[in-house]
Amino acid sequence: MFLNRFFQGDLHSRPEHGIQEILRAVLVRANFVPAVRRRVGWRGLKQVMADAECWTVRINGFAGVFGLFFSGLESCPAWFRGRFLLYYFPDPDEDLVEKLSLRAVESTQRPDYLQLVRDFPSHGEFCDLFGIGLFGLAVHSRGRALALSLESLSSIRTIAEDGIFLSDNEQPVPMIAPGGRDQDFPAMETASGLFDTLAASTTFNLGQPPCYLSERRFPAEQIVYDRAGVARSVAVDDVWKSILLLGYGESRFENLEEADPDTNRPPTHCLRWHSPEPCPADYSERLWWEAHRLEPGKTIDKKLPALDERPPLVILTGFLGSGKTSLLQHFVEYQTQRSRFVAVIQNEIGEVGLDGKLLDYTVTEIDEGCVCCSLIGNLKRAVQGILESFSPDAIVLETSGLANPKNLLDELEELAEWVRFDTTVTMVDALNFDAGLKDYRIVADQVAVADVLILNKSDLVDEMRLRDLRRRLRQLNPNAPVVVSCRGDVPPALIFGLDDRSRPEHDRNEPAAAGDDGRPHRTHAHDHLISRTIRVPRVLDRQAFITAIESLPSPIFRVKGLIELSAPRQTTLLQYVAGRWDITPFPDPQTQDRFLTFIGRTEEPDPFQTAEASIRAAET
Repeated sequence: MFLNRFFQGDLHSRPEHGIQEILRAVLVRANFVPAVRRRVGWRGLKQVMADAECWTVRINGFAGVFGLFFSGLESCPAWFRGRFLLYYFPDPDEDLVEKLSLRAVESTQRPDYLQLVRDFPSHGEFCDLFGIGLFGLAVHSRGRALALSLESLSSIRTIAEDGIFLSDNEQPVPMIAPGGRDQDFPAMETASGLFDTLAASTTFNLGQPPCYLSERRFPAEQIVYDRAGVARSVAVDDVWKSILLLGYGESRFENLEEADPDTNRPPTHCLRWHSPEPCPADYSERLWWEAHRLEPGKTIDKKLPALDERPPLVILTGFLGSGKTSLLQHFVEYQTQRSRFVAVIQNEIGEVGLDGKLLDYTVTEIDEGCVCCSLIGNLKRAVQGILESFSPDAIVLETSGLANPKNLLDELEELAEWVRFDTTVTMVDALNFDAGLKDYRIVADQVAVADVLILNKSDLVDEMRLRDLRRRLRQLNPNAPVVVSCRGDVPPALIFGLDDRSRPEHDRNEPAAAGDDGRPHRTHAHDHLISRTIRVPRVLDRQAFITAIESLPSPIFRVKGLIELSAPRQTTLLQYVAGRWDITPFPDPQTQDRFLTFIGRTEEPDPFQTAEASIRAAET
């Protein structure tokens, strides 16, 4: 399979899932090579939580946001063919806004317009105002060919037969004259911008240019509606439907054309090209012919010395429930807005990882410019694995809340060939710092090693308490600046590209030394901290579960997981820290795991058995 270059999944057992994974792989790999990303034209990419693959995208040449949403598979002999609905949400000040319908123009001026765009699959009526076509991705059943297609109208045109009038001092003021155009949006021209970017990214990923191209045009209609809202289709000569098909590999791509519903009528225009014929003149300048020659290179916007192309490594640490994941989400969004991409290595305690689910990405998924993998075994191996596939602008290692960063710093010398150590950031829980410091020596080590201390959850304590915490943190670490935050929202510039002069001397020049006796630093085992994960496949009674959480034994400090609650039934995220808990809906239906991970001290009687018994009692 020539897809093996960038896709290792199984199309045959779950073709609907496989088609979505292939699109995801095309998007991720092109975006994580900075030189390719800029040359192809990507400006931003975000995966949207929805029932199927869904993305918002920014590209060069367009001020607005494109939306892609998987709508299902279409039948085609010998091919797996997926369809993606294509939308364009213009910037409110963009000239294209004037080409939209009055209803769409009004939507772009709403104060929550951008929020609606970010979550567009949840707002069907809103989406319908901005649909511009269909994007297709087809893979031959034997894996020897791939095809991209774009289907759109030359113009989405609606005519207000009776005009549109507004009342001004009880006098009708015409907004659109009778018979005037309410909408005349250049759909195909706009959609082609994204198609060109996707096609160039596909060429880069496959390592070969297209070998087949066809463009067909068919008669189309404009929509005419009257004052009662009754609409009808009217054929016109200056509106047509275009279907563009681009093929890679070895196959008879005409089979895809013959499966189109438009094949029962003759096209008004038909262009077909096969390699090695000269490229069609109308398409000769498209980047998709040459993108396989692009060199990965390195980004020019990294804040590194001129000859140092290693990505900076940021270590993010902090005790259980301090807010590391929230901080990371803000950090990722900030970097993406500046066309930087961040690789994230996560080291979670417990047999089922949750933090990666909260950030909505794994090693093959992307959210706001991030790739993620789990730290299993060796940090060096994890870093090498990322750099073999991607060229990130920075790498963030998010440690477990029970990790001692001094032990991680001891490994940095082994990574010097691949990364440049930048910063250690420690999150501090303002509400629970005293309890953690009293019972767990790791908390003091996490604070002492930091280059930056983030004093989080400041909204849960008063000003006097904050002053006292600042004083105590300076006693533990006199060199690190203390930044107060709420929900992990801090200026990310304090983390990325930190001025080296603000760091403790030992962190700038060499990794921290081992303990005074030459042995490794303390770990969570020294503090008798362990974790237990239980599977919770059954629905839990909501009130009984809340009662169980509120009565957890005191040795259990942290609980997190995904469960199914009743009344109303929904997948729910639980976050519990030192007696405080929060349950919120978890909207991703593709996440099948239902589990709870408990972290606490081992004591007699066993607090984990007591906790599990109370949870099981809530099962319906």
